[in-house]
Amino acid sequence: MPSFTDLDRRTVLDIQDRMRPSLAQATTLEDAAQVLVAALCSEFPTGIVLARTFITLPFARLPEDLRRAAWACVEDQTLHSAVSPTTPVLTLLSTYGREADWCDRRRSRGHAAIPLSSRSFVDSIPMVARMLHEMGIDLGLDTGGDPYVQRLLGAGWIGLFHVDDARTARDDQGRRIIPSHDFVEAYGVRSVFGLGKAYGNGSIASVVVFATSVLPRATVEALVPIVNQFKAQTIDLMSRGAIFR
Repeated sequence: MPSFTDLDRRTVLDIQDRMRPSLAQATTLEDAAQVLVAALCSEFPTGIVLARTFITLPFARLPEDLRRAAWACVEDQTLHSAVSPTTPVLTLLSTYGREADWCDRRRSRGHAAIPLSSRSFVDSIPMVARMLHEMGIDLGLDTGGDPYVQRLLGAGWIGLFHVDDARTARDDQGRRIIPSHDFVEAYGVRSVFGLGKAYGNGSIASVVVFATSVLPRATVEALVPIVNQFKAQTIDLMSRGAIFR
């Protein structure tokens, strides 16, 4: 079976070739994102435990079930008043993994919709905080107005998030960057990485992968063409607002 140690340009091109027709047939961004995570997990069945795609969307653009999930995420944080129609929400778009519940975004528990409602709330979630920081995403969160994506990122921008070893990686406060220690140990998770691309309206799509081996940053960078292709083939879906099934 292919592994990340075998990753080369030919492998990346093969993945792109397999994705292309399915992405072309996708009628929603959710369908296209499912193609992406399924393609990665199918190529590396022993190398990936879980792959997920997230999209940042204003709260007002979420369907009712995801609005409820977003409210539930902050209900214990006394942050309801900080969530407005323009609050960016890190929204689970697709998921694929070794467990059946990991292959349907509607079965997600706790990660379906995370309102990025304040700096302090974002900082309270170590993995999300690190991902946004490493990708260089400035949400422009402040207390004087509605949160928003402060600057549109260029078409060539690529955000990269990389945790070398999920077992030991900690942030500046000494917290585990990947806090689900039981999950990490039970499934042998080692490196965790993400790649992000921005659409013209400011929404950012990110694929996040939980891998079973320690991967160098160069291996993650080799996957950039796959994420570039995903964005290129879904620009029209995003522009038409065809996000969810």
